This record gives sequence, structure tokens and C-alpha cells, in this order.
Amino acid sequence: IFGYIFAALLLGACSISTDSNGKLDGFWHLTTIDTLATGGVTDYSQRKVFWGVQAKLISVQDKDSGHSGYYFRFKHEGDSLIINSPYLNGGHEDMPGGGDIPINDYFELMPLGINGLEEHFVIEKLTGSHMTLRSTLLRLNFRRF
Repeated sequence: IFGYIFAALLLGACSISTDSNGKLDGFWHLTTIDTLATGGVTDYSQRKVFWGVQAKLISVQDKDSGHSGYYFRFKHEGDSLIINSPYLNGGHEDMPGGGDIPINDYFELMPLGINGLEEHFVIEKLTGSHMTLRSTLLRLNFRRF
């Protein structure tokens, strides 16, 4: 009986913190990037560009590029999504040259639809299967993967 009491006390003393971002959480495939000023549309449906959203991080990966992707911190409130603090995923810190590397120039992020080290998006659509984000320059369309 002592074992059950100890287990109950141990479990009661522990709390697990989880962040829920509602429908934003999950794995998203970037399908198109629309240029707002010109109405141009770039088809990404055959490319392997993915956003993974969990807790307070967004992982952005372009599987066609050959590098390991980026991490961003983000803030999501209502129809607003702000991503910032981009890092290149440098792999495990215990490996030579490993560890995340801060991004100081957003130029390498532009092919992913991100045009700043801090990017503000309006969430135009967010369902269980589709998401549309709009910045001042672009509209990004995703489908849940």
C-alpha cells in the first residue's frame, strides 16, 4: 500500500506543461506563394517545403534544398502569427560544427516565403486541413500533411 501512496504523491506533485496552439499545431505543406502586389502565384505543390508547429517553435524545412531547415520562435494570438528569432538547424551540439546557428540575414529565408527576421502574418484561414497566412508582401497557402 505504501507503493501506491508514494506513486500517487509523486504523480500529484508533477505537472506537465503543454502548449496548445489549436488548429495551428501540426505539420503543414506549403502549396503556393502568392505575390500580393502583382497577383503572381508560385506553385510549391510539388516541392517539399514543410512547416511543423508545436509548443513555441516552428520548424521550416525545404527537403529539396539539402540542408536541415530552420527554427523560429512564434507568438500566436487570434488571427495574428508573428515568427522571429530564426536559427539554422545545425544538428546535435555534440558534433563538430553542431548546434543551432542564428540567422542574421533573411535573404536565405525568402524562397520559403519569409521576408524578414521577424515576420508578421495575418491568419486568413485556419481549418483542420488548410491554412492561409498573409504578410505585407505575400500570401502563403498550406495544406495539413
